[in-house]
Amino acid sequence: MGTIRDRAEALSEALSTVDGARVYTDPAATIDPPGIVLGPPALFWESGCLQPTSARFLVYVVETNDDRAIERLWDLVPQVSAVVDLLPSAAVITANPGTYTSGGTELPAYLIQVEVNL
Repeated sequence: MGTIRDRAEALSEALSTVDGARVYTDPAATIDPPGIVLGPPALFWESGCLQPTSARFLVYVVETNDDRAIERLWDLVPQVSAVVDLLPSAAVITANPGTYTSGGTELPAYLIQVEVNL
């Protein structure tokens, strides 16, 4: 079993191996795309457990807003998924397109949900 902090650190470390993308753990930071933002997790408890048994991290993959943004996102999202899959306690469960606001600017993004066991 691991703690939330352990899982967050392992996930951040794995995400930092994605070529050419910077990892941000502060959701208020101004992103310099391509960027990966690791947000705080939602926590889940199994019945009868006093401590959380799993967590769902929000991972935003963010790109510059131009005519090739979607293509670059389509290249980055599988890379992010692949590094998450290398972690024994984590799995990508969804990847949804959208935007991410950084420095007052809406940037093209994918919101990836990563489930981890604690």
